[in-house]
Amino acid sequence: MLQATTSSGGYMMPTKIGARGARNNFADLLGRVHYGKEEVIIERSGKPMVAVIPIDLYEQMIVERETRFQVLDRLRQRLPDVPEDEVAQDVAAAIAAVRNVHVARRP
Repeated sequence: MLQATTSSGGYMMPTKIGARGARNNFADLLGRVHYGKEEVIIERSGKPMVAVIPIDLYEQMIVERETRFQVLDRLRQRLPDVPEDEVAQDVAAAIAAVRNVHVARRP
């Protein structure tokens, strides 16, 4: 059986399950991910191998990734003389700064 854990803030942490358990409970795993909107990490020998997430979350991640690539493309067009790896480093630093602000705001 799959067991989910929650953090003290009430956020549902991803369920972790071994590969054998995932195989033996595959229908249950699919139902909990699809209907229960749970996220599941499948491990082999204690090492995370794959994540199973609801399709709407996956689609959202794809849209966000495409949006980020579009922003990068616009930056490259505006800064043609700046090396691509320098732009990528600046973007990564900006993303990290925003993420740090979000983490700091969590209760």
